[in-house]
Amino acid sequence: MAITWLSWGAALVFLKNPQLRSKHGVAIVCSLFILLLYVNILRERMNYGDVWDYVRAAFDLHGRKPFHYRYIYPPLLATLCQPLLPLGKNGLAAVFWFANILSLIAFFWLLKAVLVQYGFGRGLSLWLVFIFMVVNVPILRTLGYGQINLHVMNLILLTMLLFPHHQILSALSLAAAVHLKATPFILALPFFRTRDKKWTISFLAGLIGLSSLTLIFYGWTPFAAFLHNARNIFSGHGLCFRENSVDSLVRATAILLGVDFSSTVIIFKAPILVLIFVTAVYNMRHATFSVRKETRQDILNSIPSLLVLMVLASPRVWEHHPVFLAIPFLLITKKLNTPYSWMWYCFAYLLEFIMPTFDFYPWSYGRLISPIILTILMLRFCRKHDSDMFLCVRDRLDSFSFSFG
Repeated sequence: MAITWLSWGAALVFLKNPQLRSKHGVAIVCSLFILLLYVNILRERMNYGDVWDYVRAAFDLHGRKPFHYRYIYPPLLATLCQPLLPLGKNGLAAVFWFANILSLIAFFWLLKAVLVQYGFGRGLSLWLVFIFMVVNVPILRTLGYGQINLHVMNLILLTMLLFPHHQILSALSLAAAVHLKATPFILALPFFRTRDKKWTISFLAGLIGLSSLTLIFYGWTPFAAFLHNARNIFSGHGLCFRENSVDSLVRATAILLGVDFSSTVIIFKAPILVLIFVTAVYNMRHATFSVRKETRQDILNSIPSLLVLMVLASPRVWEHHPVFLAIPFLLITKKLNTPYSWMWYCFAYLLEFIMPTFDFYPWSYGRLISPIILTILMLRFCRKHDSDMFLCVRDRLDSFSFSFG
């Protein structure tokens, strides 16, 4: 209730300012709608699942005990929670909940800004992100479990927005994302390729500096516990059909067939990862998503495919992880120019973002098929110009006023 009234009050304050109302009026109303929608859904939920893993890890670190087996993240998050431990477990969980609500609004504004940089225009970016977020199962599951995905994604979006004019802040944003969830390290590859010394040094300094926050007070033990849990990642959960990684599908199939799966995962996973990496190279070479030939554009063109690689390379892909696929799923719409391509796109989008979560082998692995279809579309249209439909819709929406006068 308090968040509802505070958000209404904040929106009215922003809309009272003539400059903000003129430039961002509709966007403020849309973000308020999204916030109220999810807050009213979440108020009916009593148990937030994964958030208690973070809370327990924070108290494990305080007691200088190894992280419990379900905590498979770098130690930074548990370290940052230490000043909040006097709030108790329930208080700390409430802080995570409130932080996720703030991250939801930040995600709306940052994703909209990134799409503008990809040439979507202010109007199309606003409505595309609004529609994307209003009905979105991965976002709902992220908030419903108290997961940190939105925080990580916001840091990735900041990394893209700040480069190249604020290289140090861009590098530090990605370093922070890596310390929250290790897999975003993949996104540093195109930055390394540019051989930008300032960004690279800042990124490495950020990794070391954030590590020191834990090292100074707790030594190497938390990092050893993280590595141990990461190596034994499958011990934290049993077989679950809504966990949509390649590893999960191979394990489930092998168990049902009564065969050993340990040596077969790589046979199925490697070709998929190679396909995604090749797609990233082709997207960069042919400037699929951003046409200007410069260092920043190489990064913008490769990151969408690398986000898919980041998700599918993980041995665990839960139903909330497709939050990281927002950029590639929205960007590819500018290239689709045939009914056939739109049919496949809508099918993939339905499986990834609209289909409710359920456990039923093998049908619940649709969220694994979806990013593979997306990758094929990004490879298929890597040389195509922006579609006439995209250009028409973008220009029409930009011709309207998206403000309150």
